[in-house]
Amino acid sequence: MPDTPQITIRELITLGLPAETRVLGGHAHLNRAISWVVSIAATESALRLTAGDFVFLLPPYSDDLAARLARLAELGVAGIAIIGEVMPALMSKHAPALPLLALPHSADLRRLERIALSLLLERNAGPEHRAAQLYQRLGVMIAENTGLDAMANFIRETTSKSVLIQDKRLETLAATFLPGMESRRAEIETWATANLPDEWRDRKSAAQHQDVVQQNLPMENLARLVAPIVVKGVARGYFSLIARGETLTSFDRAATEQSAAACALEMAKAKAVSEAEKRVRGTFVDALLAGSLTPPEAASWARRNRYDPEGRHAAIVADWGKKTHPSHRRLETLVREVTHRHEQGALVQMRENEIVVLAHLEARQGIESARRLAENIRRKASAEYANDPLAIGIGRQAEALIGLRDSYREARQAQSMARRLAEPNPLYFGELNVYRLLFQLEDNPELSAFCDEVLGKLIEYDRDQGTDLVQTLASYFVHKGNLSQTAEAMFVHRNTLLYRVERIREIGGLDLDNPETRFNIQLALRAHRLLSAREE
Repeated sequence: MPDTPQITIRELITLGLPAETRVLGGHAHLNRAISWVVSIAATESALRLTAGDFVFLLPPYSDDLAARLARLAELGVAGIAIIGEVMPALMSKHAPALPLLALPHSADLRRLERIALSLLLERNAGPEHRAAQLYQRLGVMIAENTGLDAMANFIRETTSKSVLIQDKRLETLAATFLPGMESRRAEIETWATANLPDEWRDRKSAAQHQDVVQQNLPMENLARLVAPIVVKGVARGYFSLIARGETLTSFDRAATEQSAAACALEMAKAKAVSEAEKRVRGTFVDALLAGSLTPPEAASWARRNRYDPEGRHAAIVADWGKKTHPSHRRLETLVREVTHRHEQGALVQMRENEIVVLAHLEARQGIESARRLAENIRRKASAEYANDPLAIGIGRQAEALIGLRDSYREARQAQSMARRLAEPNPLYFGELNVYRLLFQLEDNPELSAFCDEVLGKLIEYDRDQGTDLVQTLASYFVHKGNLSQTAEAMFVHRNTLLYRVERIREIGGLDLDNPETRFNIQLALRAHRLLSAREE
C-alpha cells in the first residue's frame, strides 16, 4: 500500500495549524506536497529557501509584501503563511497558483514551525501518530458539539477521501464525497448498504472483529476502508473511507480506525443526550395524560420540548398485534424514525407495552394528519417486519393540548379493537361506534344467535365448500354495493362477482334490496368479525 513521503498543505492546515486559519488564495493547490518548513522574516533574504518549502513569513510586513510574495512564488515554494489581515492590493498581485494562508493574530509562528516539522518528520515514521492527531482534533469537535456532518467534512479534508458514516441498520448518518465522486454517491451508498463484511452481520461479533477491512467496489477501481463503530460492546454503525484503491495509504487505514473510534464517542454522547431528552419528554407526556397539568403548565412544558401547544392535536397508540413479536424498544425506534419526518411535530413515549404518539395536526387536514402519520408507521413496520403486524388506534382530535388525555383514552380503545379484530390498518375511534356497542354484547348469547340467523347459511356453505361468500358480501358493503369497485378490490371479473351475489341471495335467502335486511347484514358482518377474532 503506497505512501506519499511528504505532507500536503491541506494536511498541515487540518493537523497543525489553528482552527481560525483562512485560505486566502491558491485553493486549487492545497494538495501540493511540502518538502520542508522554514520561518523567515518578511525582510530576510530568500537565499536559503528551495522549491517545495512551506514558508512562515514573520512580521512586520512592509509595503513591498506583494512583490516579496511574487519572488517566493518564482522560487517554487509550496505555500506561504502570514499573520492577520492582508491588503486588497496584495491579493490582486500575488501569484494565484501559490497557496496563501492567513493565521490569527495570536498565532506563535515559531511554535507552528515546530509542529509542522514534527508532522513532516513523522510522515514516514508513523502514520498512526498522525491518525492520533486526527483523533485529537475530532475529540475537540465532539466537545464543541459540531456533529457528525462537520466531523465527516473534516476527515475528508484531512485524508482527501470520500467519507460515509452509517448507523447499525446501514442507513446514512453523514456523508461527504469528493467532487469527482459526488455523481456516484447514490450508487456507492447502495453498494455499501448491501456489502457489509460477513463477519460483521452480527453486531456483537463485529465488536470483536474491529480490524479495518478493505473492499473493492465494482466501479472505476474504487475501494473502501471500513471499520465498525463500537459502543458498549456492540456495533452501533460503520465508518468508511472511499477512494481509488491505489491511493489508499497506511495513514488512511489508521485514520479509518481512529475516525471510527471518534464516531463512537459522538454517537455515545448523542445517545446519552437523547435518553435524557426522552426522560424529560416522558415526564411531560405522563403528566399530561394523567391530567396533572394546568393548561398554562402544559403549554410551557410543551414549548420546552419543542412541541407547538397551539392548534389541534390527536393521540396515536401502537403495539405489536401478536403475542410473540420483536421488542418494544425496536418499535419505539421505528416510530421515532417516522415521526421525525412529521412536519407538524410529534412527541413519542414508550409506556409499558405500548408506544404513544402525541401529534400536532395540520390545520386544514385535521385528523387526516394523524391518519397519514399512523399509516406511515404501519408501512414502515410492515416493510421491516412482514410477519409481525401492528395494532394501531387513533383518538379523536383535541381542540386544545390539555384535551390529549381524552384522545389518548380513545386511541387505546381503538388500538385494543384493532388487536382483537386482527385489523392491520390503523383504526380511528370516531368510526368505531358500532363495534363499541358490539364489544359490550360479545359475551351475550343473543349476539351469536343474531349472527347465525342472518349469516349462518353462508358461513356453513363457505366452511363446507371452501368458498368466500361472506368475504364477498363484506366487500360488497364496504364499496356501497358498487359492483365494479367490489370486483376490482377482490381481483375478480365483474361477471364472476355477479354470479357470487346471486349465490349469496339464493343460499342465504337474503334480499339485498331491502333496507332493513341490508342493515341487519352489515351489523351481522361486524358481529361475525368480532366473534371470529375472539375464537382465533
